[in-house]
Amino acid sequence: MKIIHCADIHLGSKLASKFPGNISDERKREVLDTFSRMVDYAKKNQVKVIMLSGDVFDKDKPAKKDKTFFYSAIKNNPEIDFLYLNGNHDKEGSYTDNDIPNLKTFSKDDFISYAYGDVVITGIEMNEDNAKAYYSKLMLDDKKINILMLHGDVSDSVGMDKVKISELRDKGIDYLALGHIHSYKTGKIDDRGVWAFSGCLEGRGFDECGEKGFILVDVTDKLSFSFVPFAKRTIHDINVDITSASDLYEAQRIVHSKVDPVSREDILNITLKGDVPVDTEIDEKYIENSLSDFYFVRVKNKTSVKINASDYTDDRSLIGEFIRAVSDNGEYNDEEKKDIITLGLRLLSGKEVDR
Repeated sequence: MKIIHCADIHLGSKLASKFPGNISDERKREVLDTFSRMVDYAKKNQVKVIMLSGDVFDKDKPAKKDKTFFYSAIKNNPEIDFLYLNGNHDKEGSYTDNDIPNLKTFSKDDFISYAYGDVVITGIEMNEDNAKAYYSKLMLDDKKINILMLHGDVSDSVGMDKVKISELRDKGIDYLALGHIHSYKTGKIDDRGVWAFSGCLEGRGFDECGEKGFILVDVTDKLSFSFVPFAKRTIHDINVDITSASDLYEAQRIVHSKVDPVSREDILNITLKGDVPVDTEIDEKYIENSLSDFYFVRVKNKTSVKINASDYTDDRSLIGEFIRAVSDNGEYNDEEKKDIITLGLRLLSGKEVDR
């Protein structure tokens, strides 16, 4: 028996603050498309169940077009059961079409289980009332292969949006299908079971970098699982040290050599690092434009200036006065002085500052 574990799809996310208008609109459509492609993958690979471990939608009252798309995908694939557990974004209940036979839902009142032969999938939706008490209510048949669905981060404490793994030990859990964290992660519960976050299907901003996809769970005599990268595009967070660059052209070439292996269909978040000469102008927009063959690129300049304060002893310009004033100030250490001078020189040159 094959099962897909996914979570945190966030259909209907507002992406305008993360990407320009045309890009954000297309990325919203691509989030929908990747969900659709995942369902097609499930159909082609004889997947019996798709577990949705929370935050299918980005808010409690999703847009009609997103709801229609999601529920239509379920209706049109009756051979697959969709087990939908609400998360903290859709916590008030996004179920609007409960007459779909292959849509299985959960409750905040108690655990609900769905059996597929020897495989039993159990879940409960977390709220303020049950977040500390549900551990003691969990009763599983340890002769079965038990999958538990929850939405929350692994934690050393109990509470809302927290899952205390130590409280789930020796409960007969083989696989804990978690949502809430947007990257693939896994760990041990006890000698028998494991926990896993599938992460989100698509990175929706620069805080969701790296491979995204779902987990394919395979149950034969025993349970095994593997992460399946599946996103339309990957968002790459790349630090580039341009210390060796003496001018903008050299900085650009260093950046190009660093990103050359990356697919041109992907999204780049590039941070320039290192120390550059004080008279070297690093134009982030120029470097962005030089990478226009990628789907989308953002470049941030976090370099510091190479500066020798003694070179400005007799410099009576505004810059010289500024550098001397900072260098002679005993309230700051050397690193703080370097940061202040770097930011000050950018402001004096009319550059935007984002530190």
